[in-house]
Amino acid sequence: MQQQIPLPLGLQEDFNFDSFIADDNALIVDALKNSSEPFIFLWGDAGTGKTQLLQATCQYQTQLGKTAAYLPLKELQKFSPQILDGMGNIDLVCLEDIELVYGEAEWEEALFNLFNQLRQAEGRLVISSNASPQQSQAQLNDLKSRLCSGLPLNLKPLSDVGTIKALQAHALKLGLELTQDNAKYLISHYPRDLPSLWSQLEQLNQASLVAQRKLSIPFIKNTLKKD
Repeated sequence: MQQQIPLPLGLQEDFNFDSFIADDNALIVDALKNSSEPFIFLWGDAGTGKTQLLQATCQYQTQLGKTAAYLPLKELQKFSPQILDGMGNIDLVCLEDIELVYGEAEWEEALFNLFNQLRQAEGRLVISSNASPQQSQAQLNDLKSRLCSGLPLNLKPLSDVGTIKALQAHALKLGLELTQDNAKYLISHYPRDLPSLWSQLEQLNQASLVAQRKLSIPFIKNTLKKD
């Protein structure tokens, strides 16, 4: 079934649960799939997979014949919070980066109202943030209380094994062969958050195509200009 999104915000098709390297976060994936869990507060550092998990939850929901909305506040905060009007009738709302609207009175009021509407309609809400609900900087006490009322899930960074699996899976999508040794070198010598690693793989892929060479540690070092 096609994703039902009230705004022109598409989901990345490969941002699904099958492509997510769960590693130590398998229980979090199980919780997100659980349609009986009404409110989940997901938090973790940048690059731990919050965006993919929110989009994967939306895709999973639509596969069950439900409606879902993915709302990245990084893109939406420039608009009026009235864009949330009517969201209470959707089966699942996934709201990304709630910390971006802390302290904005109109947004906080709109989010508090959305909480109440979804609860009354027995809908689901998944919120992501860079910090736990107890550390939220929300100024509206009622909203702060709501944020602390759900299931808190802390995303753990990938282990070395998990990071290498994620790297090799992403390299495969690019048509790039990444050996275990090359992957270990990357995570040992360069920033290992996933956005940085994806950028490095893009650079290596382009350089490999131009040079018509397979990856090696000297080639990686030269391409990424590691001193």
